[in-house]
Amino acid sequence: MGKPFEEFDHSGDIGIDVWGEDLAGMLANATLGLFSLVCRNTPEPVIDRDIRVESSSAEDLLVDWLSEAISLMGVHGEVYRSVIIKRAGEWFAEGVLSGEKTDPRRHDLRFDVKAATYHGLSVEWTADGCKGRVIFDL
Repeated sequence: MGKPFEEFDHSGDIGIDVWGEDLAGMLANATLGLFSLVCRNTPEPVIDRDIRVESSSAEDLLVDWLSEAISLMGVHGEVYRSVIIKRAGEWFAEGVLSGEKTDPRRHDLRFDVKAATYHGLSVEWTADGCKGRVIFDL
C-alpha cells in the first residue's frame, strides 16, 4: 500500500492524503499525519488520552476524529506520537493517543494546526482499502 499519508500544500494551509486497509486504518494514519504536521520529532509516549467520536458519515468521522485530537493537544498542552484504534464501526471510533507535555525546548514544533476542515474533504473505498483527504487550517 505504500506510504500511510502524504502532505500537500493548499492556499496557505496544508493537507494530507491518507490510506488504510480499512476505515480504522485510514483514521489511524490520518492521526499520525496530523501528529507529523504538529511536531517533527517523536514525543515520548508517557501520557495516554482516550478519544471517542460518533458521526453521521465517514467524512464527518474523519473531521470529528481529527478535531478531537487537535482539541486534546490544545486543552492538555500535549503532543502525541502514536494512536491505537481500539474499536471502529460504522461512523464511530474510539482509541488512545500517546504522547507527552509540549516542551518547545525539546520538541521541534512545526505547524499550529487549528482545525480539520471540510474543504476538499473526501473518504472513498478503493480496491486497496480506504483513502481520505483532509485540509487543515493553520
